Amino acid sequence: MIYARIADKTVAEEYFSVTEKVEALYDQPRQLPANDEGSEMRKLRGEMHRRMLGNGYCARPVEMDCHFESICESCTFFVTTIEFRPTLQAQREDAERKGQVGRKKIFDGLIDRLDSKAS
Repeated sequence: MIYARIADKTVAEEYFSVTEKVEALYDQPRQLPANDEGSEMRKLRGEMHRRMLGNGYCARPVEMDCHFESICESCTFFVTTIEFRPTLQAQREDAERKGQVGRKKIFDGLIDRLDSKAS
């Protein structure tokens, strides 16, 4: 009975019509057009790739793997915000107590940038 229905020209035409529509879905672009994505979704998508650090975020693109774990503050992809200022200040003071001039200079630069953005 099933084979008899498939052999029916009307059923076959409907089957192939649906098959064409399904196959057409695979040919569509995998990304939404820019005007379909709202500003909040665009912001969320951008934040999705940020990796949280102890005192900021790593904005390095996912495609660019990072093999370092402890030099983030001196990396060009390091991003921090004013809410991390107390942590950065504590790390700066720790570096000063330990006589780590290079490390202190890194935190001085980060804090200076935060302060200049805030004012």
